[in-house]
Amino acid sequence: MRRRRVGRRVAVFGPAAIVVICGVLSLGALSRVLATRATVAHSRNVLDATSAVLTSLLDAETGERGYLLTRDTVFLAPLQGARLRTEQALTRLQPLVMGRVDERGRFDTLAMRARERLASLDTAIADAQHGQAELAVGIVRHGPGKQLMDEARRQIAAIQASEENVLGARQRSEAAWRRAAVLIQAIGTLIAGLLALLVNRNFDRALRDRRVALDEAHSANERLQDQAIELEQQAEAAQLAAFEAEQATEQAQTALHAAEESERRAERLQAATEALSSALSLEDVSALIIDQAIAALGASSAALAALSDDGRVVRFVAMRGISVLKIGDTVPLDAALPLPTAMRRAQPVFVERVEQVREVFPEVVPRQAVDGVQAFAAIPMENGERVVGGLLIRFNAPHVFSPADRSFMSALSRIAAETFERARLFEAERSARTAAESANRAKAAFLASMSHELRTPLQAALGFAQLLRSGVFGPVNQEQGDALARVERSQTHLARLIDDIHDFARLEAGRVRVLLEAVAAKEIIDDLVPLVEPQAVVKNISIISRSTDGLVVAVDRQRMRQILLNLVGNAIKFTDPGGAVRIAARPDANRVRFEVQDNGLGIPADRLKEIFEPFVQVDDALTRTASGAGLGLAISRDLARAMGGELSVQSEPGKGSVFSVIFPAISD
Repeated sequence: MRRRRVGRRVAVFGPAAIVVICGVLSLGALSRVLATRATVAHSRNVLDATSAVLTSLLDAETGERGYLLTRDTVFLAPLQGARLRTEQALTRLQPLVMGRVDERGRFDTLAMRARERLASLDTAIADAQHGQAELAVGIVRHGPGKQLMDEARRQIAAIQASEENVLGARQRSEAAWRRAAVLIQAIGTLIAGLLALLVNRNFDRALRDRRVALDEAHSANERLQDQAIELEQQAEAAQLAAFEAEQATEQAQTALHAAEESERRAERLQAATEALSSALSLEDVSALIIDQAIAALGASSAALAALSDDGRVVRFVAMRGISVLKIGDTVPLDAALPLPTAMRRAQPVFVERVEQVREVFPEVVPRQAVDGVQAFAAIPMENGERVVGGLLIRFNAPHVFSPADRSFMSALSRIAAETFERARLFEAERSARTAAESANRAKAAFLASMSHELRTPLQAALGFAQLLRSGVFGPVNQEQGDALARVERSQTHLARLIDDIHDFARLEAGRVRVLLEAVAAKEIIDDLVPLVEPQAVVKNISIISRSTDGLVVAVDRQRMRQILLNLVGNAIKFTDPGGAVRIAARPDANRVRFEVQDNGLGIPADRLKEIFEPFVQVDDALTRTASGAGLGLAISRDLARAMGGELSVQSEPGKGSVFSVIFPAISD
């Protein structure tokens, strides 16, 4: 009897206890699902922040290169915006990685490299703004920018790889707890149902066994009914919870799919930016743009067109999968076609179904039917506020352009416009450079021919003047001798000018050969002094020479003498009588420095670079007092570079100049 009472109590209270236990377990499982979902969101925030840092750095590089190529300050605005976005992304990333020691170290390195990279971009732009274009380009070509960028990419890749591993583990944990919650609810519902069935059977047996106790059975039946209602309510609650869990799972899967799609497109944009940064020709840039668009959007065909300089004609420069057009075809900008319309309005055009094609652009229906086109997007390519081209992307099935699709195409068109404009500028610069090189070769050939043709009659005239002065053709009085001496000096000076022009022409044409040999620096200076002393004595200028023993350089002896003769001759020429010219050779680390110092007129700071250019002298006043073609320094610099050295100058007006020729030292 006691056993039956215990059994009845278990039958009555067992289902409720099972439901309560299952509810508690389900609540715990759902709590774990929410907790793991928060960690998954944290990992995605880390990935988004690192991608934002890399995208901002790439935008900054694009702005810098655009400015260096075009000198257009419009490129500085994207650079400043990229700088702000970089700092914002780093600020957003810092608290996200503080909880992990390994990622905190990578973040510190990434922040340092990113700021160093931005600083190198500022340096290059500052140099360009101060007229030091060659230095700015040198920083871009050979500076540490690429190493800094590569280091930043490596740190971002390391953070993303680490976070993706953690993300995978967290997603698996979330899925496991979600399945556990569903399983607990299902098992609880099943057990509750079985217990309900058992209760009904027990009460039926009790009714059959105890019909005599009708009142008690009726009361028990009412209690059972109440419990059955409660069980049904609990079952409905469990079913509702299961339905909500299923909805949450679907939402999580949708969000995960959207995040993965966004990540894939971000990677595609990054890959497109990297690929476009290395492409220079219009053809390569155009082909890369449409290939990236087709691959990212799953399109069937695409085309890219450029706007003519007069802004009236659209010319197709690249396409894929379009049979009714070919590269080079043109259409008027005012044509009622998708791409000209988008370019004319400077707004994208989206058509998602073939019915819309018939409504909006009925003229293109027959042409697009050939390729089976049912949807398309026409995106203008804008550089600043100017439309430079357009991108047409077509689909062979109806296509709904989601916000993510439109955002991706907008970003791709912006990157494409900047790269397209850069390629156009590069081709224009290359054409101009080719024309300049051709003109330079023609100039060098003319100078070489002219100097050769002038030298022969000049030498003959000089010879006859010397014969006349020597009395071969009869006696010559003092006045006639002085006149002939002036003729000889003028002809000798003219011959020297022609030799300079000839040497310059040979250097320009790359036909000057140097024979390097080991020569002591002291020997070079000792050989030089006797050659320049007569010129110095005429102007009452002191020649002071000194050289450190044991210094040896590999130079062409004759060419080295020519360089120093040019430098010392200029020093004497531009130094007032009573001045001094110092010639020295001294060690400089692992190099040997030859110096020619004077206390003459000096050179203004803004003219120091110009004096090494051909046919340039400091000013007209000097040109009148000191004759010359302005080729000596240009020839000397090119000869020094041909022998592996470098010629430089330091000067201050009124205090004189110091010209230095530096060569690597060798052991004797």
